[in-house]
Amino acid sequence: MTYEPTIPRNSTVLVTGGTGFIGMHCIETLLHHGFKVKATVRSHKKGEILKRCFPRYSSKISIGLIKDITDTKSLIREIKGCSAVLHLASPYTYNVKDCFSELVEPALEGTKAILKAAESESKVKRVVITSSFAAVFDATKGLQPGVVLNEDQFSPLTIADGCSTQDPAVAYRASKIVAERYAWNFIKQRRPHFDISVVCPPMVYGPLVSTALLDNLDHLNFSNTCIWKMANLGADSPVPPTKGPVYVDVRDLAEAEYRALILKQAGNERFMVSAGDFCNQEICDVLRQSLSHDRARNVPVGTPGQRMSGSHYTTDSSKAITMLGISFRSIENSVVDLVNQLYEYQISH
Repeated sequence: MTYEPTIPRNSTVLVTGGTGFIGMHCIETLLHHGFKVKATVRSHKKGEILKRCFPRYSSKISIGLIKDITDTKSLIREIKGCSAVLHLASPYTYNVKDCFSELVEPALEGTKAILKAAESESKVKRVVITSSFAAVFDATKGLQPGVVLNEDQFSPLTIADGCSTQDPAVAYRASKIVAERYAWNFIKQRRPHFDISVVCPPMVYGPLVSTALLDNLDHLNFSNTCIWKMANLGADSPVPPTKGPVYVDVRDLAEAEYRALILKQAGNERFMVSAGDFCNQEICDVLRQSLSHDRARNVPVGTPGQRMSGSHYTTDSSKAITMLGISFRSIENSVVDLVNQLYEYQISH
């Protein structure tokens, strides 16, 4: 496809959440395509480890120490000289005591801070907001068999829902739509010198760029933890229920984020970035078929061949495929690459 870049190669992109699962892949993709990266991190130690993960590009990576992503002053300091932003930093955990202060508030205030910082730097041409399928899906409607969801749908949740709930899942979904709606309103009302592009991924699976930042497997990111635990349940264990039946491989998501950043036509557009539907039985089947014998025997057998397909909603990513020119890996590529990587990590540690 024809590329009309909004920012020139060799310019600097600020990546928030740079040490995260998705952030690392985005950094790798940007470096591969000839951009410089300034990654925000919470500690100097993590920043140094991050730089060592990309030895070929050490001169192309700089580190911005920001302990609190809602700290506008720090972001204004670090965004100086940057031409664009990939905003990925947002809490994704259900292990919280206060849903609003630990999920909704940091997501919203972090988005506010990054947009204010971008407004302070005249070089910034685009900010990519990493939203979520959670900002599309209305969970109150259930599984919705036959319904096809795309970027035209918006979750009905409000900040009031995020304030009142004690359910971390509801609070997380509220956090994503509240932050995203703020971004759209910011663009509409303030008309800054930059535009935005919003990416809405579902469950994100796949291997890590590096395990160097992984203290132990207990600190694995949320989505991949689900796969790793399932891969080690034992053959006779039941297959866990599928809770989020649509997915994307992290490597494809990183490519979509990159193209949403540089392509002129992606300005002020929203994209569903989903490879389609899956179920945990399918994951167990492909793991048992593709892993070595010793590893495969740890995977639940369940009911081989049984699929959830047709019993729940699915997604349509045709806009991202057409406008961004992306393609998607299979669920087999995502989970087999991940599980083998984690076994190798386990052996070496």
